[in-house]
Amino acid sequence: MTLNATQNVFELVLARPVVTAMGEHRALVHLWWSAPQQGNRLVQVYVDGTLTETSHDPGQRELWLMCDRSRGHRVELLAVDAADPDTLTREHPELLNSWDPPINGELSLSLIRDLRLPVDTRVVIEVDGQQVAEEPMWPATEHRGGFGAVFGEGEFGYDAVTGPGLGRGELGMGPLGSDGTAWNWRSSAINVGSHTVDVMALDSSGQVLVNNVSTTDVVVDSLPAPAASFSIDPDFTLRWTN
Repeated sequence: MTLNATQNVFELVLARPVVTAMGEHRALVHLWWSAPQQGNRLVQVYVDGTLTETSHDPGQRELWLMCDRSRGHRVELLAVDAADPDTLTREHPELLNSWDPPINGELSLSLIRDLRLPVDTRVVIEVDGQQVAEEPMWPATEHRGGFGAVFGEGEFGYDAVTGPGLGRGELGMGPLGSDGTAWNWRSSAINVGSHTVDVMALDSSGQVLVNNVSTTDVVVDSLPAPAASFSIDPDFTLRWTN
């Protein structure tokens, strides 16, 4: 029997800082949850919409997280079928509905890598007319798409070591048959409010190859303040303030 991914099994979720002899740890967080109806599901943990950790046993109800505690984060849990490795290892942000209406606490961009551009193309991001990032479109860890120069001479699906291809990449993120992966960028350092975002492609000498690859308006929301002043009554009732 396949168990659908769901958030409905969680009754209570607590994310608490870890206290050491030197005080609260700056990055380590202890995460605990109550889910009597979890069944034979494992738990994916998302921090700001990104898959960060996955539990290893259906009976597990806690784990440790590492994150920057100097700012607020959205922590969400998703119970997924332990018998379905495809569901287990993939991100499913579209299934997260903990926040209604949804809250966007960061700026994220995704672009299809156009193989007509030079391999040393750089992507420049401007927010409200000010440059905030410049990164290579093809970093050293990313292959160019394509079947390769010696088709049939390499491992099936890779062939020329020049690109994944044949369904090994992200479908739709490259030419048909070669696939590839999208160029992704995100930042949580953008001020709260409405912003205009412009994306350009430059060559290695700084000349503009494509102007206004993308222009869009985005709104960055302010996350609510975390709970504070935790206390436990003699009858084990947990209390806190917002």
